[in-house]
Amino acid sequence: TRMILDMLTADARVDRSRVVIDHVEEHTIRPVLEAGFWAGMTLYPVSKCTPSRAVDMVELYGPERLLVNSAGDWGPSKPTAVPDFILEMRKRGHAEAAIRRIVYDNPMTFFSQSRGFRFVAR
Repeated sequence: TRMILDMLTADARVDRSRVVIDHVEEHTIRPVLEAGFWAGMTLYPVSKCTPSRAVDMVELYGPERLLVNSAGDWGPSKPTAVPDFILEMRKRGHAEAAIRRIVYDNPMTFFSQSRGFRFVAR
């Protein structure tokens, strides 16, 4: 993450509001947010960023410029990691508006920056 941040912040052409740095964890989220980038929390069931650890980070840094997604890679993954995150947020008493912001509004805001992004509600 440090190398990614160094590379992106050194390039004046990079609009930080249009970049998400994914796979943040407790030790990388702060520098990502402080540098003005979006932070993606990729949720795993047992390692890296679990739904519980992601909620810990929300409680420390707030919902601004945060996104959550579930992993589907070589290690243990869980398709319901985002719903698990939502349940953990509710369990800890977070408002539905804060939950919606992280799992829906923030992604819509981020991806809507692209002229090619079209969301059709169903």
